[in-house]
Amino acid sequence: MLFITCLLTIPARLAGETPEPACEIEGVSEYQLDNGLKVLLVPDSSIPTLTVNLIIRAGSRHEPYGQKGIAHLLEHMMFKGTATYPDVRNVIRRNGWSMQASTWNDFTNYETTMPGTRENLEEIIHFEADRFANLRVTSSQLIEELKIVLNENSNAKASPENVLTEQMISAAFPWHNYGRATIGNQGDLSKITVDSLEAFRQTHYRTDNATIVLAGRFEPKRALENIRAHFGRLMCPERVPPIESTIDPPQTGERRVTVRGMTGKPVAALLYHGPAGAHEDFAALEIFLSALMDATPGYLWAQERFRSAAVVSPDILGDGQLWGRISGLKQRGFVELYGTMPTDSAPEPLLNELIAATERFAESVTREQVRTAKRRVLARMQSQLLDLRSFAVELRYWESLGDWRLYFLHRDRVKNVHVDDVRRVAKRYLHRNNRTEGLYFASSEPVVTTIQEPQVPTESFDGFRRESAVSVGEWIEPEPLAVESRVNRHSFPNGVKVALLPKRTRGSMVHARLTFRLDSNVMPVTDTGALSLLPKLITSTNAKATSRRRVPGSVGLGTTFGSNTDDGFSITIRSEKEHFLVMLERLNHLLSEPCFTQDEFESLKRTNVASLERRSRLPYPLADEHLRRSGAKSIQEELDSLKSITFADVLDCYRQLTGNVHGEFVAVGDFEPKAVIAKVALPLDRWQSEHKFQPSSSHQVESETTELQIDGSPSACFAGDLYVQVGRDHPDYVALLVAHRVWMLHRLIPRISQDVGLSYYYSNALQPLPGTDQSRVSLRATCDSVRLLELKRAIADSFFSLHSTDITVDELSLAKEQLANSARMKFWSDKSLLSSLAESTSENRSFVDDSNLTRRINEVALADVQRAGQSYLKFDQMVIVVAGDVASAADPDQ
Repeated sequence: MLFITCLLTIPARLAGETPEPACEIEGVSEYQLDNGLKVLLVPDSSIPTLTVNLIIRAGSRHEPYGQKGIAHLLEHMMFKGTATYPDVRNVIRRNGWSMQASTWNDFTNYETTMPGTRENLEEIIHFEADRFANLRVTSSQLIEELKIVLNENSNAKASPENVLTEQMISAAFPWHNYGRATIGNQGDLSKITVDSLEAFRQTHYRTDNATIVLAGRFEPKRALENIRAHFGRLMCPERVPPIESTIDPPQTGERRVTVRGMTGKPVAALLYHGPAGAHEDFAALEIFLSALMDATPGYLWAQERFRSAAVVSPDILGDGQLWGRISGLKQRGFVELYGTMPTDSAPEPLLNELIAATERFAESVTREQVRTAKRRVLARMQSQLLDLRSFAVELRYWESLGDWRLYFLHRDRVKNVHVDDVRRVAKRYLHRNNRTEGLYFASSEPVVTTIQEPQVPTESFDGFRRESAVSVGEWIEPEPLAVESRVNRHSFPNGVKVALLPKRTRGSMVHARLTFRLDSNVMPVTDTGALSLLPKLITSTNAKATSRRRVPGSVGLGTTFGSNTDDGFSITIRSEKEHFLVMLERLNHLLSEPCFTQDEFESLKRTNVASLERRSRLPYPLADEHLRRSGAKSIQEELDSLKSITFADVLDCYRQLTGNVHGEFVAVGDFEPKAVIAKVALPLDRWQSEHKFQPSSSHQVESETTELQIDGSPSACFAGDLYVQVGRDHPDYVALLVAHRVWMLHRLIPRISQDVGLSYYYSNALQPLPGTDQSRVSLRATCDSVRLLELKRAIADSFFSLHSTDITVDELSLAKEQLANSARMKFWSDKSLLSSLAESTSENRSFVDDSNLTRRINEVALADVQRAGQSYLKFDQMVIVVAGDVASAADPDQ
């Protein structure tokens, strides 16, 4: 049994004082206790009854994951009693009370109506304060009440409309708790414990999260004294309630839910996202729905029938009915429209009619219809004011939205609604992209698949081997000189370079890469569109099938795939040791003649065109590719070129490159170097150019900023390249390398990510450009479009800080340590080893150069790093491209 009593505290005010109301509107007086409890008094001595509503601003919206339905279950358990009131039913019968409770998305409400006597006033206040603070729940009580709640859950799901509504709201709100039914689900409910119930109650049932409303026959002064005596003594917890943060992004297309069941009639339904109840648009949207229905739309769980079914065709509706509801909740809202049809009908025609009628009515609603709808809604509100019990119940809704006074504000908004307002909100909310559609089919034999709970197999595992069936690799110290001592480097007479690193690997795997590079004489005359397709076509399905037929017994021995590089293309092989030489034979056949088909060409072309079109609409790829294509074809020109390429163009490109490229072959794994060299000699010789490789010339790019507008894009990208006249062999290269790392770690990242959360993705690198005396600093950073200017300024400030703030000894030390770690990471896996080996081989370097670089980094002086940073890292010399909804970017100074 769980028995918890709240701690008590004495309020600051003296018992004899009567506090002044915080505000008064039309007979409603608001008071606030020191512990945060809000009190609303609506006295009327002309009626014989008193209605008390205790509103807890916690509903299904506040439920944690795995406990859906706990707010409603706790509502039930609140009637289980306390030490002072162990038998709640007896208290109700003895005092002549009528008591009920309700749970909704934003609140839980406990309502009691009784004869308006002094004794009842004192008793109900004591009772509510006692169970609010001292609820007593046992496991046996929970088990018994859970049966009732589960039965209530099952009954709710027996209604086709309820099932369809539940699934539509779930589809409309995939992330927010509004998408989870207040009634909960049976799986979660069955696992709720007494402890989890108490944890939820202690979190949300607190005085600063509650409002008590008294309406009817009572003495205000005595009521306040009783409330202060019982509720005022409760201490508000110091802990802060959990922050709610999950909000669904705007819907960007219609969604459809289909449900099939055995009972009821076919149903068609619509749900449109709408404003929260406190939003000014809510009044106009309510008037729209009232005009459409020719009735006052229902609130909360109330559904109101259409007074006129002429909204849709009588031939389709038959003997069915239409009804609607508007829900303006705390954080979001929605409009629902439903229609039932004759039993043997399909609901799609009615759905289409509902869509057309609703969205057409948004354009055709008249002033007279708006005036009539306003009279209906205002008449309902006036009727509530005249019936204090109804009014007290209505206040719980507006109080759950944030403030009971919203009731009166909403009434004024309804009075001021104009036909133009109705058309405006209808156009804003009632359209295809904001719509969730629902269809319920009454089926005699619906097929339902129940997923079983997973079970751990009971069979014995003794038959498995204890030893690993995979061979273990060997450890090589991740240091440049240790790795270089194992590398076999070879050059063929025609200039082909080979670098092999034999070592035992896990599973005896071998990773190899053949790279073909186009020099500055060949690249300009090569069709870049055809070249972009060539590596994947060389290793296409048909081409590999052809090579397997030519090399018997080579099916399923390894993988081969091609990819593009900055100055050519490469083919990568992955194979086990025993099959590696056979895979090299297959590689020879792949490169002996084009074996790909025209169908493969057409399929790959379509894929590449679609990919390029998609990237041209996304900020990061658009900015990045625009920057990389500086001085070459634009993305649109490349796209047009790709669309115009023919199969013959690719074949011409294949023949043009054969004998006109420069190749390198690298491999890491378990193999015999001499056997490998003999196998790769033939394909390399066939493709190798007789001329010496001519690298690309230095980049001469003027600093500029290009803006690429993508209307409506929520995200944006800043892309910047900075070219500095410092190559790998320049005396300042090492100092620049360290200065760049200092800038990145201590000046850039804190400004755009760590401290302000501007950019949720960024990348940055300093890369020497092979064959030139240049290096390039590349920076890419994404952010929300509205913060693009703020991001750009933060990046500029990070550069300027190198001039305004000296680099410290600690910053220098950390930068050197990071560079050393990065250098070691190149040797931590066979794949990264392969890439590092390919890079060094293509640039005529060895890992000895990496060792020397590490030594020079350790020796570089702080003054040299400071000078290099100030001399070369300059924001105003960057080539910049920004892409996104640039027009929406807000000036950070405004």
